[in-house]
Amino acid sequence: MKKQELIQLLKYSSPTSIWVVSYKNELQELKCPFKVIAIKDIGDLKQGKTYSVTYIKLATNLKVVFMVK
Repeated sequence: MKKQELIQLLKYSSPTSIWVVSYKNELQELKCPFKVIAIKDIGDLKQGKTYSVTYIKLATNLKVVFMVK
């Protein structure tokens, strides 16, 4: 991805909220903090446990990264 494309994407992202499509096919904004369930073990996070998302980042490879407690 080119630097200009990343800059364009970051204009529309927020570190404190994320837009998701619900199971009812409705667009909803989730604002931090919100709860997530780990789908696999990674680092100190254990599969099946619930965590609170405090911050959201967009990595340069366009993956969304959740900062959790």
